Amino acid sequence: MARTCGIRIGPRRFEIVVLEGSAKKHRITAFKSGEFPQGGEDPTADAVAALKAAIKEHNIPLDATSIAVDTGLAAFRTLKLPSLDDSKVEEIIKFEVESQLPQWNIDDVVIDFLVLDRTEQETSLLVTAVQKGTLQRELDVCARAGVEPLEAELEATAMVNAALGADICHVDDAQVLLHIGEASTAVVVIDGGKVRSMRAIHIGALTHEPGPAAEAAEGTVPVVAAPTSPEDLQRRLEQAVSRIRRELGRTLSGARTANPISAVYVCGWELPDLVGTKILDIPVYELDVFEEDGGQPVQGAAPLVVAYGVALRLLGGGTLRANLRREDLRYTGAFERVELPLAVAILLLVTGLAVFNIFEGQRVKKLDKDYSSWLVSTKNFLINNPKEGLHGNLERPWDEIARFVDKTAQPTNDLPFTRLQQMQQIERMLNIKCKSLNDDLGNTGEITLPQSALEALTLVTNTLDDLKPEIGRVAIRQAKSRYSGGKIGSDDNVEVSLDLSFFKDDSSSAASHAHDDLTKALEATLESYARGTSVSEVPAHQLIAQSADRIKERAESMILRLRDRLVESVSLDTVDGESAAGGGSGPSSRLPTVLVSITHQGLTPNQIEASLRRAETPVIARIVDDRVLLDLRTVAESDEQLLERAILDLLA
Repeated sequence: MARTCGIRIGPRRFEIVVLEGSAKKHRITAFKSGEFPQGGEDPTADAVAALKAAIKEHNIPLDATSIAVDTGLAAFRTLKLPSLDDSKVEEIIKFEVESQLPQWNIDDVVIDFLVLDRTEQETSLLVTAVQKGTLQRELDVCARAGVEPLEAELEATAMVNAALGADICHVDDAQVLLHIGEASTAVVVIDGGKVRSMRAIHIGALTHEPGPAAEAAEGTVPVVAAPTSPEDLQRRLEQAVSRIRRELGRTLSGARTANPISAVYVCGWELPDLVGTKILDIPVYELDVFEEDGGQPVQGAAPLVVAYGVALRLLGGGTLRANLRREDLRYTGAFERVELPLAVAILLLVTGLAVFNIFEGQRVKKLDKDYSSWLVSTKNFLINNPKEGLHGNLERPWDEIARFVDKTAQPTNDLPFTRLQQMQQIERMLNIKCKSLNDDLGNTGEITLPQSALEALTLVTNTLDDLKPEIGRVAIRQAKSRYSGGKIGSDDNVEVSLDLSFFKDDSSSAASHAHDDLTKALEATLESYARGTSVSEVPAHQLIAQSADRIKERAESMILRLRDRLVESVSLDTVDGESAAGGGSGPSSRLPTVLVSITHQGLTPNQIEASLRRAETPVIARIVDDRVLLDLRTVAESDEQLLERAILDLLA
C-alpha cells in the first residue's frame, strides 16, 4: 500500500503528516507538530537536528516526501497571455513576468504558474515567484536531515488541494481559505471550485507589532521573535487577529466572484476571536479536511492541514500541480533536447565497433591460418607420416624410456609412483642419457682451462673481504696480477702482488697481527687450490661446484619446511634458471640452477624484494617475469635458517 509524507516548514514550526492508502481512501498513520529550537548559535543546525529526530521517530517514506514552504516567501502576479498550451507558457513565462518583478533578478527566482482561465483568445495566469536561494535553504535543511523532497510548493496550494480533496469547495458557491503561519497568512479565493486569487498577508501569529519596523518586503518574511511574557504573547495575538480581520474584510469586499461567498475557512495557528465569528456577515469556520476517525488528533488538527495537502497530492489527490522545483524539470528538458543527438552518436559508435570487430575477425582468421601452416610444417619436420613411410627428424627415445613412458600412460599401472613422481623419473632417465651422450662427445668439462689473472686477483680480494672482522680495515695501495704460462713439466701460474696498509685503533702491534692473519689465510687458500681441494674447502667454489640437482633438493626441502607455516596468500615454487659465475675466467658464464619463486596475493614483487632487503639479515633477490626469485647457489647450507626466518618475517 502506498505511503506518502508531507512536511510544512515554517520559520518557527514544522508539521509532518504520513498517509497510507489511495487518493480516495486513506488514513493518517503518523503526524508530528514540532518547533525549531530558538536562540542557538547555529539555527540551521538546530533545525536540521529537530527535523531529523522527527523523521527518524515516525519512519517517514524517504522516497515519497514533499514539502510546503511559507507563502510569505512568494510574490504573486496576474498575467494575461494569448491562448497557449502549458508547454509554450513554460518557455516564455519568465520573460513575460520579468517586468513585474523589478525587485529581483529574473535568473535568481523560480517561476510557477496556475491557469485561472483559458479561452480561445487568451490565457489568464496566476504567477508565483520565489527566490532560488531562499527555497534552496529549505531544501538543504531537508537534505541534511536525511530526506530529499520530490517536490516543493507553497502553503497556499497545499491548503487548496486539502480543501478540494475534502469536497468543501463546490461549483455553485465561493469560499475564502486562510492559512495562518508564524509570520505570514495565505489567503486564497475559490469560486466554483477553482482558484480565483491568491496572496500573502505579511503578518502572522508571531509577527512584531505593526509599524515601520514590522513591515516586510514582498517575498520576505518578517523577523519572528519569541515572546518574552504571556502578556506579550496575548498582545501580539490580539494585534494579529485585528490585522487579519481587516485584511479579510478587504478581500471579501473586493472579491469579484461569479458565486456568492458562503464561508471563510481557517487553518494553521489557532487565533482567538476568529473561528466562530463573522466578517461582513460571512461566517468563519475551522478548515476540517479530515475524514472521521482518519487518524488525525482529536483536537488541534488545524495546523496539520497543509502537510496533509502535500501528502494527499503525492497520492494523486487534489487538482493543483504547483511545483517550485522547476529548475530540476528544466534540466531534464535540456537532456531531452540532446537525447536524439546522443542516440545518433551511440548508434555510430556501435556501428564503428561492429566494423572494427569484422576487421579484427579477418585478422584473427589470417593468424589462425598462419598458425595452422606452422603447425603442419613443424609436425612434418618432427614426425611427418610414419604410416606412409615418411619419417621426421624426431627420433624415438631409448627403449627403456619408451617402455616406461608407455607403462605410465596406462590408466592403471603397478608403478609405485605418483603421476608427478613418474614424470620426475622420466626426467632423470633422460638426464642420464644426455650425460652419457655428452661424455661420448667430449662435452664433460674435464679439459683443464688456463688459469686467469683476474680470477686470482678476485680470489685474493674476496679473502680480504671475508677476513674483515678479524683483520679490520685494509687499504689497497697497489695491486698486480700476472699470468705465466707453464713450461714442459710445469703448470701455469699466476702471481698476485698487493701493497696494503692495515689500520687498527688500539696499537701498531694489532695491525701487525692483522697482517699475519691475512698472510696465513691467503696461504691456506692457495694451498687448497694447489692440492685440488678448493671445491670442498673454499666456500665460493663449494657453491659453484654444486649441481643443479643438489640445488633443487635444497630448494624443495626448504619449501617443504616453510609451506605449512605460511598463509594461503603466499606461494612458493621452484623454477629452472641460471646462476651467474661472476668475474674470473668466465665473467659471462652461466651455471644451470633451480630457483625458489615467491609470490604474494597482497604484495607486488617490488614490495617483496624491498622487504627482504630490509630484513634483519638482508636478503638480495632478483625479479624476473613479475616473480621474486632466490638462488640457493648463493646461500651456504649453514645460512638457510637465516633465509627462512627472513621469509617468514615477511610473509607469515
